[in-house]
Amino acid sequence: MNRFLSFLFVLLLAACQPEPVDPAADETAGAEKLALYEAARADGDFEIAEMHGNLLDQDHGKTQAAATMRKTIDEVRAQAEAMRERRRLIGLWDYQSVAVEGGTQHSAAIYSKVPGYDAESGGPAPRPEARLVLRRHPQWGESAYLVLEMSTLRCGPPCRLAIRFDDQPAREFAGEPADTGTGPALFIKDEPGFLAAMSSAQRVRIELPRNGVLVPRFEFEVGGFRPALYRGD
Repeated sequence: MNRFLSFLFVLLLAACQPEPVDPAADETAGAEKLALYEAARADGDFEIAEMHGNLLDQDHGKTQAAATMRKTIDEVRAQAEAMRERRRLIGLWDYQSVAVEGGTQHSAAIYSKVPGYDAESGGPAPRPEARLVLRRHPQWGESAYLVLEMSTLRCGPPCRLAIRFDDQPAREFAGEPADTGTGPALFIKDEPGFLAAMSSAQRVRIELPRNGVLVPRFEFEVGGFRPALYRGD
């Protein structure tokens, strides 16, 4: 009986061993995946190229095709990550076009950046403290303003804002407080100057005058702004 069990164990062990890899077939399969990788890379589809490169490395990592792929995969991964980041930034903006008296109102809006949130902490997700709105109205013209989560707003007169575009020195803009009916808003008086600077920036930081012991500051990741969607082109 012991001899039979030993024989059975040997059979089971053999059955669990992976099939030997045919080097020629492995190279052929690897070359096919390399061709897909290179085609996607040539087309600028870096996320697809990254996927094919990962599969090639996973399934045929010892082939010459995999060695060839590894010469360019770092650049492909960097480009793929840049594409994902670009898509994230574009998705931060909300564009609306609504019919109003006299024509169509176009708007683009983005929430301020919030601190990092750990979902496993069990606490509530932090809420954005401000929303930046760009608006083109057939009667009221073009406006840029903040809608604020704070209950009250103290600004001026005169109301002055310090606005920094990327890492440039802060620029002073005049502001004009308003009331939305549900909370305070703050118009940026030089809308053309603000929009021109914002359109070439990745990040905008707006600092309001001191409110008691606080100096309200808001940061917006504006790099995904798409002027054509805002203007209704």
